[in-house]
Amino acid sequence: MVNKSFKSAVTQVLDKYQHTSLSKRWQDAISFGEREGAQSYWIRDSEDVVNIVWLCSDGIRDITWSPRTNETMFNYVPLKNILTIETREMINVARQHPGVTGDFAVRVILGGQHGDLWWVAENEDTKQRLRNFLTSVLANCTRTAQ
Repeated sequence: MVNKSFKSAVTQVLDKYQHTSLSKRWQDAISFGEREGAQSYWIRDSEDVVNIVWLCSDGIRDITWSPRTNETMFNYVPLKNILTIETREMINVARQHPGVTGDFAVRVILGGQHGDLWWVAENEDTKQRLRNFLTSVLANCTRTAQ
């Protein structure tokens, strides 16, 4: 089932950046499995980075676009592949990610050579929305681990 507020929020972002590769990564992300069936989501739309991240029953889908470099990425992570989740909070915590600002960061640590996912909130609003999303992810990880 498609979450209508999620679909509406994504449509706004895709329309805003319609001449970028963001829509191609969106098509990649919805081409399999649960597609747009967001149980929970987090979106950051800022001058330095755009993230569209959502939790489905089959895992997490993560789309990132950097306006500065025009690089886009799509990651699909089954919940069983998450080893741990780390949160960090301090002024300019995102300094290890050049060009991304924010004081609250979530690092999703994956097994093997897969790298990690990073989500950085740039203000109080996105921080609260990221914390809400994180709560949903952690609850689902806990259910998956049992």
